[in-house]
Amino acid sequence: MRNLFKPAVLILIALFPALVSAALQNGKVEVGLVKGTATLIDPKAAKKALASGLVFQEGYTVETNLESTTELILSNGSTLIVSPNTLLEIRTFKQVASSLIIEGSYQKLDKEPSPSVTEIEVKRGKVLGEVRKLNPMSSYTIKTPVGVARIRGTIYEVGYEEDKKGMATMSVGCVRGSVEATVFASSSGPVSVAPGQQVTVVAPAPPKPAAEEKPAAAPAPAAGTAAPAAGAPAAAPAAGAPAPTASEPAPPAPPATPVSITTSAMDSRTLSSIAQTLATSTSLPPTFAQEVSAQATLAPPPVEAKPATDGAAKPAADGTAKPAAESTEKPAESSQATSSTAPTAPMSTSTGGGGGSAIDQLVQKITDTVQQNVEKAVQTNPSGTGG
Repeated sequence: MRNLFKPAVLILIALFPALVSAALQNGKVEVGLVKGTATLIDPKAAKKALASGLVFQEGYTVETNLESTTELILSNGSTLIVSPNTLLEIRTFKQVASSLIIEGSYQKLDKEPSPSVTEIEVKRGKVLGEVRKLNPMSSYTIKTPVGVARIRGTIYEVGYEEDKKGMATMSVGCVRGSVEATVFASSSGPVSVAPGQQVTVVAPAPPKPAAEEKPAAAPAPAAGTAAPAAGAPAAAPAAGAPAPTASEPAPPAPPATPVSITTSAMDSRTLSSIAQTLATSTSLPPTFAQEVSAQATLAPPPVEAKPATDGAAKPAADGTAKPAAESTEKPAESSQATSSTAPTAPMSTSTGGGGGSAIDQLVQKITDTVQQNVEKAVQTNPSGTGG
């Protein structure tokens, strides 16, 4: 038996570098149901139509038009439904190799087969996702330009939009399981989102890259006047003209727009819409849609928006202008305190943060763990007896 043990150990030692390098590899994303027209954009910006059965990996971008939805099925067992008019990128998706990962059968997994690192950025639009029970070492985040949602085995919804006034709105809803939202420009820290709740964030949208501006040309001299020669002193002020004064300090910058973080219950209309999407736009078993539909019957009804009060001046009986009556209603208070912290650069956090350092550290942690397991497997004669 000892004679057979030694050759096996020598083979494992020889294969050790290959085992470690192959342990953590790019995960696979399979396209499920496609309704309408959607586009797949590769890392070199080449585009092609998205079709069921297509398989790709991290670095690709998916875009849907105003009338299309797409189902993406990840090799860790999770499902992502891309809503109409959405642009998202699979920024990072790495997974430890496992014999349980079988192409075409990802949704049959009852839990994640091996540790993985997933970071998906929603640049515009909305996604609805279902994540199986994750490995304790795994990380699954949905990122937007103003914040990030950390997902742990759940059904969730994340949306992001920008308006023409430079403000952005991120919504994070937890239908079932556990979700944690972090806002980059807020010092409030991660916000837990309970099942049946949603967090709405309103914050200044990140600035777009400014186009290079050419310096303004110097004004031409008036007709009949000669341009001053190079190095000539400036002309003296005209008689009676006020003496030049030192430049005044620039006016103070306007205060930064505060970040608003509001928590509320997901209403029956929202949950019913999610159930409908799960039933008609995914390959998931019907039980998922049925459970959410049952949850919708217990949810509060939607709050109908009241028409805005007309603030224009109304003519009085005597013909004079009379201001409209002021509204006595107070705006609903946020269940979360509003942060007045000025927007700052995204910070790297345990939830995925704004940078890639947290993701890189997690990938390294998983790689180190796999390496330690392989080292234990190739220890020579663990019993301590001689050969």
